[in-house]
Parts: sequence; C-alpha cells; structure tokens
Amino acid sequence: MSHSPSNSTSTPPLPTTSLPHPKIYPQFVLLGDSITQISSLTFAARLSEWYSRRLDVINRGFSGYTSRMGLEVLQQFLPADSAPSTTTPPVKLLTVFFGANDACVPGHPQHVPLDTYIASLRGIINHPALKTHDTKVILITPPPVDEYQLGGGDRTAAHTAKYARAARELGEELHLPTLDLWTTFMRKAGWTEGSSGALTGSKDAPRNEVLGKLLVDGLHFTDEGYHLMYDELLDVIMHKLPDFIPEKLPMIFPDWKDKLGIEA
Repeated sequence: MSHSPSNSTSTPPLPTTSLPHPKIYPQFVLLGDSITQISSLTFAARLSEWYSRRLDVINRGFSGYTSRMGLEVLQQFLPADSAPSTTTPPVKLLTVFFGANDACVPGHPQHVPLDTYIASLRGIINHPALKTHDTKVILITPPPVDEYQLGGGDRTAAHTAKYARAARELGEELHLPTLDLWTTFMRKAGWTEGSSGALTGSKDAPRNEVLGKLLVDGLHFTDEGYHLMYDELLDVIMHKLPDFIPEKLPMIFPDWKDKLGIEA
C-alpha cells in the first residue's frame, strides 16, 4: 500500500531566543463625567486614532460624577504611591473635565459649591501620582447649557457660566494648558465678550439655533459638538504641549519596514 505525501505544511517554530521584556504603552487618560463617558465613538475615538501606536487613550468618564467624586475615583484607580514600571504604564497626559454636574443649582443633589469645586480640581491637579508620572494636565471648563432643551431648572446658563469662569481662572493661575470649552461653544453660537443683554442659552434670550446643534439635550454633545471639542483640544496640545503631538512621540513598536530592515 502506497502512501501519498502529505500536502500540509508544518507551522514554523516559535523563536527560541528570549525576547525583551513586554513593552507597555504610555497612557492619555480622559477623566470626566458623562460628557467624557459617552464620547468613545466620537471624540475619544478620533483621539485614539491620532495617537495610534504611541499612546493608549483611556476613557475614564463617569456619568453623573462631580469634581469631588472625580478626585475620589482618581485616587482609587491611580493611587498616590503609583509609579511607572515595567507593568504600570505611565500616564503622560490627563484631561480633567468636570463642572457640568457641579454647576447644578443649589438644592440639587449633584450641586457642589463653587469653592469646593475649585478645591476639588486643585486636588486632582496636585494629586501625588501625577507628579510621579510626570503627567501633563489639560484642564477643560464646563460647556454652556441650553435652557430651552433642558426644560427643567436644575441647570441655568448663568450659573454654569460662573463655574466655567472659575475653572478658566484656575487654569490661568496654575499656568495649565486649558481648553475653555464654554467660550468656544458660546462664540460658535454668536456670543461675544462684553455683550450686553441676556446670556445665550438662557430662556431670557432668544433660542439659539447653533447652540442647539452642538448640544443634543441642552447638556450633552452632538457629534458636531464633539468634533468641535476635538479640534480645539488638538489646538491646545499643538500650541501648549508641542512635544506631545504624535509626530514628536516614538512608536512603541517599530514600523514594519524597520522590522524587516528595509530602508525608507
């Protein structure tokens, strides 16, 4: 009885030489409330693509959270004694984006007094682990609200504006790269600094069509709102943190041509 040769090919053996210790990707952590949490298909996805193969973009958005809650949770997922190691990735960039819930009117369960809001932001920015990781913090102000879409009185345009201004002033005081999202959205809606009359977004002012296109429910963002936020954040990084644009950061694993020894 004759046996025909097998047509199957054998799998090449795995390399027997020891490989370097597994590499880890540095992180860009997005810390915030629901506006951050639900950005995974829009803002966070575009940011991940921009930093592809250089930084892992980690969404740490928590729906309903205030700055005080954000400080607490930061200390749990990044404890004070955390330090970069061969198994702990360094957090190179961190956005701090709270205030939309803090700015609920007094009497609402999520309301955080203005001085406590600023103290909580300071606590996050000065968190010991961030110093150990040499993390660059980007502060983001709360955006405006549209009272016409919100319907209820839990948030008002004027009250939110106070929290946005306080966050902006904190960024200036600490010389932090700051994305003034409140001013960005308001200018897009036609508001100008020093303008008199009722504040855009308030029911005392005419309904604003542009603001309605940026906010899906008076608070959270439409795709257009997230695209605007993305463009403005990139502008902040390019002008305030130019060493952190992707072209200035190394790929964690080499290009395929380098792996094969092919010259460009």
